[in-house]
Amino acid sequence: MTSRLAAPFLKTIVVGTDFSVCSARALSYAVSLAASQNARLHIVHVLTEPVQPLDVVGALPYIDAGTRNEWQKTAEERLGKECRAAEKRGVKSACEVIWGRPSDALVDRASEMKASLVVIGTHGRSAFEQLLLGSTAERIVRRSPIPVLTVREKK
Repeated sequence: MTSRLAAPFLKTIVVGTDFSVCSARALSYAVSLAASQNARLHIVHVLTEPVQPLDVVGALPYIDAGTRNEWQKTAEERLGKECRAAEKRGVKSACEVIWGRPSDALVDRASEMKASLVVIGTHGRSAFEQLLLGSTAERIVRRSPIPVLTVREKK
């Protein structure tokens, strides 16, 4: 019997980052997976405009255009460093900053790209903490039609 290596099954991996230690760990996993599968890596950071706390109806943003542009530029610079680091490891990569609710925006972008896998970090909070704070990772897992790999923060 002849042994054959299976063809890579991951073509595009989308990894979300919020620049935390937790998401850096997830990014490291994503880069390694992309390298082993010869997959394209798409690194995404989602910016969210804060809303006025008392604005229940309409949730109007309260940051000016200058601040918005500054946030965008800073995120793009940080993502650029991540892309260059991935490319040094031989991984074809692209970076993108998008605006919206992180869980929705990341799932929508991965779906638009027909990604093979979404990789995200999770802080591994307790059920009580999740009840109080919510969990972006949990919302992504529940909503995504694409397989999701969650990478837990080291404790």
